Amino acid sequence: MIELAPIFGNGMILQRERPVSIWGKDDRAGSVSVLFEGKTYTAPVTGGKFLITLPAHPVAKDLSLQVRGSETIELTDVCFGDVFYLAGQSNMELPVSRTLDVSKEEVDASDYPYIRQYRVTPQYNMAEDEIADLAKNPWTAAVPGRIGEMSAAGFYFARRIYDEKQIPIGLVLGAQGGSTIESWMPEELLSKFGDYKEKMAPFMGKDALNEYLKFRDSSIASWRNALSSEDDEKMNKEIPEDATDFSVPGMLRKEDGTGFIGIVWFYKEFTLEDVPSSDAFLYLGDLIDADQTFINGTLVGRTEYRYPPRKYPFDGSILRKGRNLIAVRLIIETGDGGFVAEHPYYVRSGDEKIELSGTWKMAFGKEAASAVPAFLMGQEVPTSLYKTSVRPLKDYSFRGLLWYQGEANSSDPERYSEKFSAMIRNWRDLFGQKLPLICVEMADYTDPVTGKTPPGWDLIQSQQKEAEKTVPDCAVVSAKDLSTPLELHPQRKSELGARLAEAAKKIFY
Repeated sequence: MIELAPIFGNGMILQRERPVSIWGKDDRAGSVSVLFEGKTYTAPVTGGKFLITLPAHPVAKDLSLQVRGSETIELTDVCFGDVFYLAGQSNMELPVSRTLDVSKEEVDASDYPYIRQYRVTPQYNMAEDEIADLAKNPWTAAVPGRIGEMSAAGFYFARRIYDEKQIPIGLVLGAQGGSTIESWMPEELLSKFGDYKEKMAPFMGKDALNEYLKFRDSSIASWRNALSSEDDEKMNKEIPEDATDFSVPGMLRKEDGTGFIGIVWFYKEFTLEDVPSSDAFLYLGDLIDADQTFINGTLVGRTEYRYPPRKYPFDGSILRKGRNLIAVRLIIETGDGGFVAEHPYYVRSGDEKIELSGTWKMAFGKEAASAVPAFLMGQEVPTSLYKTSVRPLKDYSFRGLLWYQGEANSSDPERYSEKFSAMIRNWRDLFGQKLPLICVEMADYTDPVTGKTPPGWDLIQSQQKEAEKTVPDCAVVSAKDLSTPLELHPQRKSELGARLAEAAKKIFY
């Protein structure tokens, strides 16, 4: 049976004007061929694997090719253009759908079938003697109905390049929210910056990290399930008699003695003057940590972690003219939680919009015996993303790299610049390409719990700002002024995309 690496699929974009490789597995054939534009390119199968290199090809659209081994695979809608690898953490990963508060008109007017994205979802195989598989994800185009899932920074950058160059643009999105720079580095580099072996050791087998993550998820789920109460059904429909006033936006904080770990219910009554519309929407700003939100006893939305804005469209038939009740079941995981300031809080029914900021009611639910269990995420394990999201792409051809990361290293900013320089040198050696690079200086940020900039944040920014001097063929653009108060993921990614595109004219073109 023949199997291509999943990045090779219908709609794929290959790098123009450079040799490109196509690889995969075949456990039955002695050789595999690619038939393309009347020519045949053949390579042997060794150890069940093959790699075929095609010669450089100019810009092209809507081509097809066949891969023949023990079976035949036909790939259609193949394009040659410029392909960029997008690495880093959540501000590179953030999808277009999370930027609509500031860029909805631009997105609604966008239809770019020749801007396409392949998502590298890490398959956490950490075995040293194996190359991790790529995820079986499709290439998706920046067209209505699909554009929302693309990297916002990547799309807004690519749109401007496409408008000027009129060539296909491929985005290979490897960024993972919460990833540390150490996760993007190979083991041999990490040893130069300290002893990471103890942190890595439990996860170095083929399935060890995946098993750990399953245990992590089940442990957190068990912790949350233990907070369930037979009173929940009643509490989502009516305000308890012992509820007290609470000002929204507002926070419960350990440092001022109001902190709580467990379930807290928040209630807001509002009055509709008009007959309810089927077109209804609730915007609950930003909550810490996880919520289930009800209107008149009906669940209208839930979010499992703290960062996404709570945007809940819902069927307005559950509303009634006159009095209505919002009930928010909030899980506070570490003692600090609530409603973050500087965000929208409103409900809309048709053309009627009701502001929700102000006095709410609050009642405590079940209290947890301890804070949510502390576990690493896969993308925090040193070398994990190098092994699962960089090394598997070593034979793919790119035009260049875009990097937006640093938030996860603000608590350990020392030698960040040295790590970054060493990492990029290693990547260029791995890919066998010079790969010019654009690095983003992080946006400013104030933690909504502490009201302060996290320690080390400024130091990371200053090192990023100097990357042009420490890394050859590197340009730096700043997102520092694109911040939104108390928002880790500012939505002004279109402005960032414009800056990336301007830098691209100098370094990629």
